[in-house]
Amino acid sequence: MSKIKKNMAGYNQLERLERIVQLLHWKKYITKEELMDQLWERYDIEISERSLERDLKSLKEQYSLDIEYNRQHKGYFLAEDERLLSRFFKFAELSSLAKIYEEGLKNYSQFEKWIIPDDSSDLTGVSNINPIVKAMNTGLKLKFKKENFHTGVVKEYLVTPLRLKEYLNRWYLIAVADGQDYFKNFGIERMTDVNIIREPGIDTKKFEKKLERYKDIVGINYSDEYFSAPLKVVIKTYDFQYKYLQTLPLHHSQQFTLLPDESESLVTFHLQPNHEFITQLLRMNENVEVLQPTALRVIIKDKLKAALKRY
Repeated sequence: MSKIKKNMAGYNQLERLERIVQLLHWKKYITKEELMDQLWERYDIEISERSLERDLKSLKEQYSLDIEYNRQHKGYFLAEDERLLSRFFKFAELSSLAKIYEEGLKNYSQFEKWIIPDDSSDLTGVSNINPIVKAMNTGLKLKFKKENFHTGVVKEYLVTPLRLKEYLNRWYLIAVADGQDYFKNFGIERMTDVNIIREPGIDTKKFEKKLERYKDIVGINYSDEYFSAPLKVVIKTYDFQYKYLQTLPLHHSQQFTLLPDESESLVTFHLQPNHEFITQLLRMNENVEVLQPTALRVIIKDKLKAALKRY
């Protein structure tokens, strides 16, 4: 089987797995027969009972999704784990994009007709993900060149890769450069000549606790510039802005309280406000108001005043 055909088979299986998870969301205690019928009726996916059993097993063993059969209700149910589900759906989303682009490469005229890619460099550097992941899996170092965003100067780095992180459709490598005792972010779209070096990376255990701090921020940069620790942030949204936040969450901690006027909502976060978080609040313009903490409210107010002076 050719490489492209193998890839397509993998994409199709993952698409089917994603549909099964969606159906498990749709109905609790769904039977095998209902799953098979709904896969056909909703998604034109025909599957045998044996293949469905393999898929359910795969979702549990490969993706750690807790799918159980309830004998009393004679159906399957999916235990809700937002973190695991979010990771699975993100993986499925990336796979779908890969499928679209691979199919486009086989038939460019159709690709050009139906796909409108963003006029930015969001996908630049995606080819670097493969060697980066391989280096992390094998515990080896990476060597690459990177252009400084501000100066344009190209510098060569030898690093131990720690994590890949996505933010605003761009990917960043979190790594420790040789001779340094701290990690930094590298935008992979500015990395060139990426090579795995057959040299063991440094011991990364001491960085694990610091890496946990990424859970407390929005984006890729944490610092004590504005606040020194995570805290409770409450904002009020207007004109149904909360619906956009529901579909595109700013942070995994966000929670909603719908107000009597159903176009308004209180949104609560537990995080360390940083530059990226503040920028996201400013992007919502008049549709959001920071209620607490007072210090963050003042920061937003001062930035809005500074912006107004430009006009």
